[in-house]
Amino acid sequence: MVHEVLGHITAAWIVGDGILSLSTVAIQNVYASRTVSAAGTLANVVVGLIALVLFSRTGGRSGWRYFVAVFSAFNLLNSGYLVASAILQSGDWAAVIQGLSPPWEWRSMLGLVGAIAYVLSMRGLSRSMAALVERNEASLPDLRSLIVASYWAGGAVMTAASVFNPISPRLILISGVGASFVMSAGFLALPGMIARQLRRKRVPASPAASTPLSPLWIGMAIAWGVVFVAIFGPGIHFHP
Repeated sequence: MVHEVLGHITAAWIVGDGILSLSTVAIQNVYASRTVSAAGTLANVVVGLIALVLFSRTGGRSGWRYFVAVFSAFNLLNSGYLVASAILQSGDWAAVIQGLSPPWEWRSMLGLVGAIAYVLSMRGLSRSMAALVERNEASLPDLRSLIVASYWAGGAVMTAASVFNPISPRLILISGVGASFVMSAGFLALPGMIARQLRRKRVPASPAASTPLSPLWIGMAIAWGVVFVAIFGPGIHFHP
């Protein structure tokens, strides 16, 4: 959920005084701008790459490190938005290429770039997470639990927040369910990708130690989820 707010805040900063409202599903602004439409996803990718580097270069077991891994994954997998915009001809990236000719070439290019970015993100994430098992810092079952739980929890909170969006009920399906469960579906493929990498390197998939649940991080996640739904669900409104 943090990655959605990050992307929208970046676009809001670019649009400046023209902003009308900021919510989990969209930014409404007075002036149409290709830059603003592209800003959210680009911010997600840049921040996701930075988080992935931080995750890869730090060691040990900690709730903070696992948070950075999940944060990186949600941001990077938002690159799937380019594919969705190309297929559905709607959304921010459809606005970016609107009016460019020939349209089918731009849509094809947009979808191809999005697909490549998504695949590269998956590979980078799986390699970095597999390295945890190689260094005996996590077990494959631990990673699988972390990844699957993050996918379902993030999707549920995002969908719940979209119910209160101020624009249209149809965005519950498009920007709630679609932007969370569908766009982040790569999460569910990560455990298998990690396992295959470990098998190729003949690394034991389950070290002796396991990572215990952290009541502090669980409590923080619940608190942020409530804030996210209550505040960013209905949106923050401004006067242009």
